[in-house]
Amino acid sequence: MQIQNDVQRILKSNIVIVNASAAATCLFDGINVSLFSEEQLHPTISIPMSEQQTILITGASGLLGANLARHYSSISNCVGWYKSNSVNITEVTAEQIDITNHETVAASLEHIQPDLIIHCAAETNVEWCEKNPELAKAINEDATEFLAQKSVELGAKFIFTSTDSVFDGNIGNYSETTQPVPLNSYAAGKVRSEALVAKVNPNAIIIRSYFYGHSPSGSRSLLEWVLVRALAGNEVPGFTDSYFSPVSVHDFADAIDAAIENDHTGLLHLGSSNRLSKYDFAHLVMEAYDCDMSLLKPITVDDAGLKADRPRDTSLDVSLQASVLGKPVPSVAEGVIRIVSGSNPFR
Repeated sequence: MQIQNDVQRILKSNIVIVNASAAATCLFDGINVSLFSEEQLHPTISIPMSEQQTILITGASGLLGANLARHYSSISNCVGWYKSNSVNITEVTAEQIDITNHETVAASLEHIQPDLIIHCAAETNVEWCEKNPELAKAINEDATEFLAQKSVELGAKFIFTSTDSVFDGNIGNYSETTQPVPLNSYAAGKVRSEALVAKVNPNAIIIRSYFYGHSPSGSRSLLEWVLVRALAGNEVPGFTDSYFSPVSVHDFADAIDAAIENDHTGLLHLGSSNRLSKYDFAHLVMEAYDCDMSLLKPITVDDAGLKADRPRDTSLDVSLQASVLGKPVPSVAEGVIRIVSGSNPFR
């Protein structure tokens, strides 16, 4: 009921639709809305950047990397690195780079001369990291340390995307000062990477979050996973005992803009103003896209039979995020509506 109330509250406020899909149109049926251009909904940011500024984004074919590449493509010389899945984003120079090959990475960095490096590339499959610890270390730790070190040598700002999974999930509402307690190999690697980045580049920004949105592959985020199953008429299982405070890729980008503008350094938690279960998140997404709600099925983490331990509550304290933004942090419902209201940029 709370999820439904949140959605209805937002729908009664000043909502705009850009290139609305049939689902989004159905969602707002009978409600007076205004149609705005993409530029009006997502105006050009006002971060002081020169025309010559070059931004490098690793993992540009992934969910976060691709959206950040789109975000910065019109205001910078944006370069996107990908490993195997090519990416085609307007005004973004895409390069196929294996980040574990330090010689190739160094040569490309010397050629690009970036002013800002946003490191999104990572191996995030928790089960895979458990089975392949050495390969996971090469990708998630060694490559990260090397990039952070090179950023210092190049005089480039460095932003590292970590994860909310660095915590054990026993208490939730974790702040930047809370000591991490990782439960699996993937999370432990991220904790070590955070320490490595902080050591070699004290001016770096280290972001912990759980983000969602549209991706080039159409299958990278929890939001997409829910929609793919629901729109195909398949059952959508949702964890009732796993809590988080996810952030949309759009709100993530806005927070990075603010952090850069305010010259923030160190840890920064990015999330939403409220905590909810993954079941409730799926409910919110399915309701927003007018899916068959009977397909949503409650399950527990134990029901899934996962081998690697997962934290049960990774919700984040976003007080610092609000301070950096200079305004309240959006709720999960507001973030989902922002995704629904815009067109899928990768379709």
